[in-house]
Amino acid sequence: MKKKVLLVLGLFLVTSPVSGMQNQPVWITEGPYLVNPSASFEIPIKLLATKLYVKVEIGGEERRFVVDTGSPSMIDARLANELGLEVVDTNKGRDAHGSIIETNIVQAGMTIGGEEFRKVPMMTADFSNSPATRLFIGDGVIGSELLPLGLWQLDLKNSVLRFNTDLNKLPYLNDAKELTLYQFGYPYMPIFDVTFSKHARSKAMFDTGSPSFFTISSKDLDGARKNSKTERSLSGYGSPGTSLGGQAAETDLLLTMLPALSIGKLPLGAVSAYRRDLSPSLIGASMLEHFIITLDARSGKAYFKQYSDGSYVIRSFGFTLAFDNTISVAAVWDGSPAKIAGLRPGMELISVNGSKTEFSMEGIRRVIDAMNRENIELVWKDGSATLTKEVLLPPN
Repeated sequence: MKKKVLLVLGLFLVTSPVSGMQNQPVWITEGPYLVNPSASFEIPIKLLATKLYVKVEIGGEERRFVVDTGSPSMIDARLANELGLEVVDTNKGRDAHGSIIETNIVQAGMTIGGEEFRKVPMMTADFSNSPATRLFIGDGVIGSELLPLGLWQLDLKNSVLRFNTDLNKLPYLNDAKELTLYQFGYPYMPIFDVTFSKHARSKAMFDTGSPSFFTISSKDLDGARKNSKTERSLSGYGSPGTSLGGQAAETDLLLTMLPALSIGKLPLGAVSAYRRDLSPSLIGASMLEHFIITLDARSGKAYFKQYSDGSYVIRSFGFTLAFDNTISVAAVWDGSPAKIAGLRPGMELISVNGSKTEFSMEGIRRVIDAMNRENIELVWKDGSATLTKEVLLPPN
């Protein structure tokens, strides 16, 4: 599978305070549910950067939804209004970068792969207001509260999403590594044990909305450093990405090499990990470049079937992108090709690979395609450069 470019960290992770409530709202207790208790389907997954997209039928029309195991289900606010979906509640939580966000909650029926899901709680957000969110999110998010309804298999080897209510009818489970899967209430995000060393352990969420292999919380990184050796680290500066609260403020960034990371009983060895301030740590979508992952929330198990060897390192030009009315540089890593060429956070890019940049869905898509290549030609005010991808932080 072709490796995808790292563009935005933690695009739309939302944490909800209702997960620990004793008296849960009606919209949690009455749905979602399947019309067919023996449901199964296999549908194509399409990729843009590291985002996973599938077709969903809602309101009698086919829509484009992103699959995000680290987020509740969501729907574009304009689409919710067009469909006449009633607001059943509001929710206040934090986005991926800690901003307080308040959203409306609606309930909707949807059809995925010919199977009907009813009473799906969905948070609303204004995805259609920006070309960037229209491209990266589309019409909404298939989120984690659907996981307990059956087995979900993410297979980027064959570019498909499979669902079944019968474990024995799914492929790629023979010789797969069986791991313990935890969930701690709504919205039922998938949680795994992770080990950094013999005396440094924690838990991490499997979040397909996070593009990297692994993102380690500051708390976990401190624990790993106290109880084991972490290899070299690389510093950077800029915005760590975009979430519901908008573009995150510029800050110091860190990429570190975890020399002996394990997910449950699955040893990975050396893994590049970005640091994030908030907990939990995140197992990101790039793991799907190596594993077919099956989530069985009902039995508290997951299955990791390895199909590709290779290292868990970040190959990059050394910068990430921001999409906020312009196409600009979000962050730059020290010692990288981008840093050496003189790129800095906030610089607006005038052209990429000979094409003038344009803040539109097609213009953003062209830049993403360019970021997927091994070389990229950039022009900005008072400068230009041709960059070649490198491993940002090689393991020893």
